[in-house]
Amino acid sequence: MILEQWWDDLRLAFRGLRRAPAFTGAAVLTLAVGIGGTTTMFALVQGVLLRPLPVPGQDRLLVAWKALPEAGARHWPFRAPEIERLRDESRVLESVAGVSYYDPSPFVVVENEVASSITGAAVTGDFFRVLGVEPRLGRGLRRADDVVGAENVLVLAHGLWQRRYGGARDVIGRRVIVSQRPFTIVGVMPPDVECPHGVEGWMTLAASASTLTNPAFRGGVLRDVDLIARLRPGATIEQARSELSGLTSRLEVDTPPDAPRGLEPVVRSYRDVVVGDVRPALLLLSSAVGLVLLIARANVANLLLLRGEARGAELALRAALGAGPGRLARQLLAESLLLALAAGVVGLVVTWWTLHALLALVPDGLPRVDSVRVDAGVVLFTLAVAFLTAAAAAVAPALSRSPDDLAAHLRGGGRGTTGGAGRRARRGLVVAQVALAVTVVAAAGLLTRSLLRLQAVDMGIALDRLVFVRLTLPQVKYADGARHLRLLKELVAELQAAPGIAGATPVHTPPFAGTGGWDAPEFTAEGQSAERAAANPSLNLESIHPNYFDTFEVTILRGRGFTEADRPGAPEVAVVSEDVAARTWPGEDPIGRRVKFGRLDSSEEWRTVVGVVRPTRYRELAAPRATLYVPAEQFIAAAEMLVLRTSSPPARVAGLVRERVRALDPDVQVTQVASFGALLQGPLARPRFNAFLIGAFGAVALLLSAIGLYAVMAASVRQRETEIGVRVALGATPADVRCLVLGEGLRLCARGAAIGIAFALAGARLLTGLLYDVHPLDPVALLATALLVAAASTLACYLPARRATRMDPVALLRTN
Repeated sequence: MILEQWWDDLRLAFRGLRRAPAFTGAAVLTLAVGIGGTTTMFALVQGVLLRPLPVPGQDRLLVAWKALPEAGARHWPFRAPEIERLRDESRVLESVAGVSYYDPSPFVVVENEVASSITGAAVTGDFFRVLGVEPRLGRGLRRADDVVGAENVLVLAHGLWQRRYGGARDVIGRRVIVSQRPFTIVGVMPPDVECPHGVEGWMTLAASASTLTNPAFRGGVLRDVDLIARLRPGATIEQARSELSGLTSRLEVDTPPDAPRGLEPVVRSYRDVVVGDVRPALLLLSSAVGLVLLIARANVANLLLLRGEARGAELALRAALGAGPGRLARQLLAESLLLALAAGVVGLVVTWWTLHALLALVPDGLPRVDSVRVDAGVVLFTLAVAFLTAAAAAVAPALSRSPDDLAAHLRGGGRGTTGGAGRRARRGLVVAQVALAVTVVAAAGLLTRSLLRLQAVDMGIALDRLVFVRLTLPQVKYADGARHLRLLKELVAELQAAPGIAGATPVHTPPFAGTGGWDAPEFTAEGQSAERAAANPSLNLESIHPNYFDTFEVTILRGRGFTEADRPGAPEVAVVSEDVAARTWPGEDPIGRRVKFGRLDSSEEWRTVVGVVRPTRYRELAAPRATLYVPAEQFIAAAEMLVLRTSSPPARVAGLVRERVRALDPDVQVTQVASFGALLQGPLARPRFNAFLIGAFGAVALLLSAIGLYAVMAASVRQRETEIGVRVALGATPADVRCLVLGEGLRLCARGAAIGIAFALAGARLLTGLLYDVHPLDPVALLATALLVAAASTLACYLPARRATRMDPVALLRTN
């Protein structure tokens, strides 16, 4: 019996919706926009944050490194021998491996005489055993592979296997040349195995020692690694942190005397390391799109209220014929369910299209993008959101139908009668819509201002005229550092003499290198006590060549830069950034003062400060790093990157550089030519993506709230036609009528805006970690939000107000 009644209600609802195509289309599209956006963000969050990682027992995996908090050294690696000690002495860790502390590095791979580049990472031989990942093809790395003299082997990431080899199964056993060394491909990992992020292939630490020119190598062994470990059953991360703290202190006894002391272990779950710092941004964007869904729901509720009032006579007649409140509510709910089904289908189409467009815009730094897809879970989530949203939207119309309203419709013949509860509900929904829109738009304004500030920051260098050139040198041929340095000097001289090149210099690290850069976690200034030296900050360390400051156009504030005379055997010198000088020698002249790496009792040589330069943002965009510059020939001369200062386009520079490099040595390859502006897009990509996405949500929220306000004001004008006609007949001018309608609408907008600003102020602190140089309560952003919402609301109210001024009062009075 109940099923038959529901079936009758659904058929009746279907006929009613079919007779009102404008209402049906508006409701379905409004819901579909909210549902599609919500489902898109759910698919993104599910793929990045919620979907299990492709490793067994992921909750037992952890990653650890060291830090020196007092000095500001946030990420300091373990040494490879320490990994062996930890493996033997730990009682909490079941198995231990190491992964290179440095970011994945580019390798030149030659196969069938065709050269290309892949991004590789060096790991210990038992890395995949600790992860517990079985290869898709072949085998993983083994401990026996990670010894000097063993065959060089390579394991491919699934994405590289698909792109480079088309998923061919005969890839196992192929031999390739990696940085002039033969490697054998022994395995392919399954999809979504990406540790560290961005890796396309794995090799052992021992194998990588023969392929990289890197200061991390001492005696052919890579020393700098992060620890990756698996907990024993029942053990916790807190127990691992406590044990590592004790073991790290004991290991310091065997470290070189110049190594930093007092390092503390930093332990993170494997999931947190893989996901990185994207969680706050994704949760913020999900919250924003959730608010958009609430606005869409309120819009549909308003449409249903207006439709219910238009059907007041019909519903009143049904009530008079015996239909109870429950039956009438079920009819409204049946309409909502049909709307939900249609909106869910359209929402899935919106989701599919939006998700593909979104993934094309996702910055490279976003992890686990390959896990984002529309699957059965996303479909079920879409349908659930659709039905819950439609059901919630139907609550207000169902509750607004009181017996007094139905009786009034019968007495008045359905003309000019509308329930006070319905009017209050519509206005309340409009206020809620405006409040939610203000909240989203305010967040978008803050992120946009933050992005603009970040893009306009003074980096302290000639960023608009710099071009970076990456070289690959045959390691056997240039194993001798003197020969390597001689090539660099000859190449710099050739390029500086070329037309259009104003400066050239070798560099050791690319911009925004992160952990790929060099740090001096401890330094001591002459005259400092041990206690004061311990409070010195960690420094960014740059090994530079004589024409570095001229090429980058870094301003020398005092003293001088480096010259060709600053070579081995000459007095060791240094240049410091202005912030280092101000903190180390406040109010004093730093020129002629001496500093050295390490503590006061360190055996390092004292270096005389010969210059002070402006701080730069070369290492990190968000903040200038306190920097110590040392002459390359007195520290590490070998470099595989050049920087040119030129106004010529990168394509023209690339041809010129390749020509000059080929003339000097045909075996040296130019693997990358990129402008500084292009490299700058990396650190800007995620802030730009966040601002764009929440800006899009804010625009949709503003549009939906304006449409909702327009619908309510248009309905208000229709319901007050008699009143307006009387006012005009008694002498009211068109301006008076416009003010009447605009005043009513803008009062609703003002209430909503006040509530929305309060919401924005309450939730602004959630944005703190995503903002640069913008306070979460930034008055400019909040004022701009208020003005934007006021302008949209004024336009939404003006259209019904203009219609009201064009009414014929005589015709209105005659028909009423």
